[in-house]
Amino acid sequence: MPVCLPTLPAYYGTKTIRRTFYLLLPLLCLFSTNLKGQNEEQSSGELLENFFRDNEQASESDAQLLLERYENLRNNPLDLNRCTPEDLLDLQLFDELKVRNFFLYRQQFGPLLNAYELQAVPGWDVNDCKRLLEFAQVRTSLDQRRKPISRGFTEGDNELLARWGRPQPFAFAGRSEGGSDAIALRYRHSFDNRLRFGFTADKDPGEAFFRKSNRQGFDFYSVHLFGQNINRHIKTLAIGDYSVRFGQGLLLQTGFAAGKSAESVAIVRGGRKLNAYSAFGEAFFYRGAAATIRLAKHWELTALYSNRRRDANLVLPDSSDLEQPEIAFTSLQSSGLHRTPSEIDDEGALREQAAAVSVAYANASLSINANFLHLRYAEPWQPQEAPYRKYVFRGNTLNGGSVDYSWRQRNWLLFGETAMSDNGAVASVNGVLFSPHRIVTLAVMNRYLPANYQSVYANPIAEVTGAANEYGTYFGADIRLLRRLQVNFYADVWRHPWLRFGVDAPSRGHEYLARVLWTKSKTFNAYVLWQSELKERNSDVEGVLGLADNRRDRLRLHSVYKVHPKMELRSRVEWTFYHADGLPKAGGFFAFQEAVVSPGRLPVSAAFRYAVFDTDNFDSRVFAYETDLFSAISIPAFSGRGTRWYLNLKWRVNKWLRLEGRVEQTDQLRAVTSAGFTGKEVFWKLQARIKW
Repeated sequence: MPVCLPTLPAYYGTKTIRRTFYLLLPLLCLFSTNLKGQNEEQSSGELLENFFRDNEQASESDAQLLLERYENLRNNPLDLNRCTPEDLLDLQLFDELKVRNFFLYRQQFGPLLNAYELQAVPGWDVNDCKRLLEFAQVRTSLDQRRKPISRGFTEGDNELLARWGRPQPFAFAGRSEGGSDAIALRYRHSFDNRLRFGFTADKDPGEAFFRKSNRQGFDFYSVHLFGQNINRHIKTLAIGDYSVRFGQGLLLQTGFAAGKSAESVAIVRGGRKLNAYSAFGEAFFYRGAAATIRLAKHWELTALYSNRRRDANLVLPDSSDLEQPEIAFTSLQSSGLHRTPSEIDDEGALREQAAAVSVAYANASLSINANFLHLRYAEPWQPQEAPYRKYVFRGNTLNGGSVDYSWRQRNWLLFGETAMSDNGAVASVNGVLFSPHRIVTLAVMNRYLPANYQSVYANPIAEVTGAANEYGTYFGADIRLLRRLQVNFYADVWRHPWLRFGVDAPSRGHEYLARVLWTKSKTFNAYVLWQSELKERNSDVEGVLGLADNRRDRLRLHSVYKVHPKMELRSRVEWTFYHADGLPKAGGFFAFQEAVVSPGRLPVSAAFRYAVFDTDNFDSRVFAYETDLFSAISIPAFSGRGTRWYLNLKWRVNKWLRLEGRVEQTDQLRAVTSAGFTGKEVFWKLQARIKW
């Protein structure tokens, strides 16, 4: 019986043999699916792969917040007879139409009697039910008695996480203030999905530790206290660090927000407006206090205040410059790195204050929110002059307001948000999600983001960063065939009415993606994904002025096969093709084989991956999500030629102690730029989790 092998041949063979092997590798799995397996919980790694495999800008903070939420719900599942729409939307597993169908069913037929009843919800299939039951359950009336939330300060679950890592070689050795060690510490306490508090401390490689600019110890500290469903009036209360989401992201979005991906109809932003923040990221969160208050049966009020210091590039006044007589800042920094003198100078250089209010009305089919945001900086924002920055925000204060809505009627959902900045510019995002048949869901969204719209914390679904200088239309489809075949497709077409960095004229572009997912059995699934993207940018051909089309295509084959209840094999091959007008075509190739093993009677599990890559230039690079330690994420970019492998080990010592380790190594045989590193890179990580 043929099976997918967990090891790979040496990289140094001929290119034809190597590529043929990886092309056939997933196909071998197609004929190896007659082994019996058992229905196990979907791993956190699979969930993160689902969210981040097509998002090159995903951050570790996003992964941490999602993983914490999932693990907490595995330990304390949602009660499907008491949960709210915000609870299900926060899972990021279902589109809003399916969530609305669930609550309409519960409203019509009363509390669920058992989990099997989920299959009767309109638009839900078996896979939807399985995904939900990993984090939720149907409880009886006797199980629904709640303890007072005040007991949560003395009862509940505690966890202490300590992480250490070291890259070798360290790129900033000799130029950084501290050593190459990365150290992180986090404590959290949770109770009944209603109360959580804790602290986070983090030091990145190159940052000082208990000396020089960090005599206080860690470079970053964070504290949070978060409660929800506290009583009949206080729905949510956040003190310390927290994340915020208003509407569709035109005005304010600091937490995780899914963008364009193979989940082609997941384009409606939803869930709770406030969430706790305990990640290691140092930029996109608020620090202060926030609360959501129930004013009446259908009315809620959310108010927040934040006062924190931000990393920023300050510019001192020049006595000879009459246009800048005072201190100003040119940009906000979001990396959170403070290694070199210039990075240390930017650390906490600017005070930022934010105040916001959102008034919400909601009933069974309609939701309307009026949102207002005020930002104030201690120094004026004065970006360096450039033609493409003609319309960007300048000054100390920025105000904005928006109205967002969603309206459901049978199998239709209309949604959108319209926002105005205090310069009078109006931006708008509007769309519809509808299901013409029980196996088909369609989505259409139009975005109108003028070049002069201004918002610091905007993050809607768009091609641009922020919410300005783009007009576009998105169409997506999700089709479920024969309960085993899922087809996803989206087409996105846009234009930029003003200049952009590296684009000296108005430009346009489009992107198409198609994915076919085949779930043959409980032990095997595979998908093929194709994506094509075209953008205009300045021509790189010497002597040629104007814009040139830059097209990038990629084709991916991926399979997951459980050869045994305790062993899973994952295989992938991917090709990229890049072409810019007037320049030679470039290509890239990437493949990996991964084995995940969990021996039955041993408290040890492991994941091993070996990958090869070969790309002609940086534009034909390949991104690949990697399984990392708990609450960590890795999505490296592969360019040039080389190999990469990693090994994760997890040891559950006893009920309260878990140890994890990771070693990853990249052998760069050929770099594609003069600044590229050719050699060996190794990263060691160790992590301990103590629970009580």
